Amino acid sequence: MMTLDEYKEKINAMTKEELTEELEMLRESLEDIQLERKLILGQTGVHINAGKVEAYRNAFDREASVLEQKINMVEKALGA
Repeated sequence: MMTLDEYKEKINAMTKEELTEELEMLRESLEDIQLERKLILGQTGVHINAGKVEAYRNAFDREASVLEQKINMVEKALGA
């Protein structure tokens, strides 16, 4: 997986059009993660071990945090 520093180098080499496309893709990925989190952790009819619930929650939160950081980096590169 690419580090945030490597990602910053990648976006610095992108055109404005590429940055706009990247931003859209990141936003869609974040929406997908949020929906998946809601579907898995919001289930009421299925028992999930508390340890697994916490692990899922942490994984979703970590992934969402990285996506949010990348979104901020791209927005900054676009001057948004």
